[in-house]
Amino acid sequence: MAEKEGLLPFKLIEDESGEALTSYSGLPLVVETCEALGLARLVEQHVRIKRRQRGFSESEYVQSLIALMAAGGDCLEDIERLRSDAGLKLLLGEMPSAEAARFFLYGFHDEKLLEGRPEEGAFIATESGPLAGLCEVQREVVLKASRKEEPRQATIDQDATVIESHKEQSRMTYLGERGYQPVINYWVEQDLILSDEFRDGNVPAGMDCLTSFLRATRALPHSVETIYFRSDSAAYQHKLLDKMREGIEPHGKKVPVYFAISADVSEALKGKITSLNESAWKPLRRLTEKGWIEGRKEWAEVEFIPSAASMKKDMKPDRYLAIRVRPWQGELFSDGNAYHYYAVVTNRWEMAGEELLCWQRERCGSVEKVHDVLKNDLAGGVMPCGRFYANAAWWRLNCLCYNVISIMKRKALPQSFWPVRMKALRFHLIGVAGKVVSHARMTFLKITEGLIGYREARSQLVEFSSA
Repeated sequence: MAEKEGLLPFKLIEDESGEALTSYSGLPLVVETCEALGLARLVEQHVRIKRRQRGFSESEYVQSLIALMAAGGDCLEDIERLRSDAGLKLLLGEMPSAEAARFFLYGFHDEKLLEGRPEEGAFIATESGPLAGLCEVQREVVLKASRKEEPRQATIDQDATVIESHKEQSRMTYLGERGYQPVINYWVEQDLILSDEFRDGNVPAGMDCLTSFLRATRALPHSVETIYFRSDSAAYQHKLLDKMREGIEPHGKKVPVYFAISADVSEALKGKITSLNESAWKPLRRLTEKGWIEGRKEWAEVEFIPSAASMKKDMKPDRYLAIRVRPWQGELFSDGNAYHYYAVVTNRWEMAGEELLCWQRERCGSVEKVHDVLKNDLAGGVMPCGRFYANAAWWRLNCLCYNVISIMKRKALPQSFWPVRMKALRFHLIGVAGKVVSHARMTFLKITEGLIGYREARSQLVEFSSA
């Protein structure tokens, strides 16, 4: 009886055939999406770091780091795993080492721009030249992805997230941990990140939301005629609201903006809410698989004009919707109904109140999902170093990777793959094994027959690249 090698009935032998195998057969499709977007040309046009002609170009660094993030690597050292894949090397070429990639990220850093950074208090740093160039790359990628469809409306969800980091250079966040707090603006209909802004951890989420919003609108195509904006109370700033009431001109023509933002429940607003008659309150239902059901939430219209309002006299007042939540076992409280109160401010009057509140809260399943993908599915949750602008570039590259993956799913893969997360995408496509064969000056990739229409996906990308 043969000696057992392990618990399962097989034995390991070394492969001495010399054939090139790869564990990432689907990863070239991600890089082909970059090629279809003209990413190399965009990077070479807008991002200039290298001072020497030899070595990898800026575009090769960017595409290698996007490949790393798509494959599941969450730190620079993980790129060595891709470099050691013989089959992948034949398909994509040589990749930079982890150390070379680190120095590439260092090239985004400019210590002089941080000279005004105070020891205490919030400070939004001016972006370095290469980092601003990467923002321009992101903008043109969004324009390329939406050019053929010519969308007429854009729903923008704005939100900040906390990235914990114990690096000495990071600042204390409101959660009591050191880290950073970047902001993103997400285009819901196209599943694309329009813009991002990397910030220190001590910068409040509501600091200068207007500049962040306007930067996002400049990434929208000219075809957009209506903008919808949703956010939490961080965006409850009258300077931002006033600008949106007037409409904006991202490309020389005025575009109306309709917003729904969680409002701060000030003492004045709370007084208006608590003075409402009981008959004003209606159940705030939620949709489940069994249909609409009532819970502990109720809503009501409330007439309120804030004292700090900046609207002009001839403008229609904003609409305020109040929400009250009945706590579990409210009868245990002294007053019997210790409600928690919330509010939403909007300039949308055509929607029913319950419908509008449900629409406003849909952002929790959109932009917050994107943050989850960036930090957990990709590599945005771990900062590579202590240099601020290098970390900012790392975060922006993760945002760019998110867009590349989204475009690949929508432009090349079957529609059933549009909503899938990275875990499923890696399981079914990116992390599938293959054999790379060279013959008659040609390179062939042998994979399982019918692998989610790989050949069709490549053809779709060829068509997209010429659009």
